[in-house]
Amino acid sequence: MTSAQFKIDADALHAFADGQLSGEQRMAVERYLADHPETAAEVAHWRRQNEALGALFAPAAHEPVPARLSPHRIAHDIRIGRQQAIRNIAAAAVLVVLGSGIGWYGRDYMTPTVAASDRLIDAAVTAHSLYIKEKTHAVEVAADAPNLMTWLSNRIATPIDAPSLASEGFAFIGGRLLPGDPSGELPAPAAQLMYENASAQRLTLYITAALPDHKEAWQFETRDGVEAYYWANATVTCTIVGDLSEAEIRALGKKVFEQLTWRAESSWNPAG
Repeated sequence: MTSAQFKIDADALHAFADGQLSGEQRMAVERYLADHPETAAEVAHWRRQNEALGALFAPAAHEPVPARLSPHRIAHDIRIGRQQAIRNIAAAAVLVVLGSGIGWYGRDYMTPTVAASDRLIDAAVTAHSLYIKEKTHAVEVAADAPNLMTWLSNRIATPIDAPSLASEGFAFIGGRLLPGDPSGELPAPAAQLMYENASAQRLTLYITAALPDHKEAWQFETRDGVEAYYWANATVTCTIVGDLSEAEIRALGKKVFEQLTWRAESSWNPAG
């Protein structure tokens, strides 16, 4: 990629985040990002993801390659597997015919499914635990940055504003964009909003677009030492996560629900 051909597009931005550009190309991207703060925030998020993955898997880089991953071993296993496959084709054809009928009617019993709410709660708790310990990068974009909520609203395809929790002692400090469920079965991406009180105690909201069924739901869970209160309706899903009592989390959930849905007291289920 020469300087005359260099174009700042998605590939160039990813290459920049991965540190794969030449000096001249890198400076061109840096100038571009200086004029596009929303893109700069997204690229900064990619870089922090790279750093997190590098830190997570760094020990594996120094481990010896397992014998099972030897190219000769793999080639040998493939040859053996092909021979076995040929012998099994006839029997497999019969089993497929019989098993397809049994499998269709018994699929709900044989294949356990994880509820969408549980998967969203897991994602919210994981993100909460990862970022509340950060000192300088607790949020991707600070609360006073212009167009923060417009940017997040556009990315999750749902209009949201940061709920005010000042009456409960929590100040909004900023937010970030998070990748969603890789299977594509849940709304993606997600917005994480972070709040902090005078005691430096932090609370996060994990917000996505509504689930396909648009049903209202409430669910309280204790996971990994924190409390999580999930709710969903036809507009949005939200999981409130914090190291607070159940009563406190539920009270905050009510405040958040009323502000995110713009319908005070509407269909609120305090027993959920």
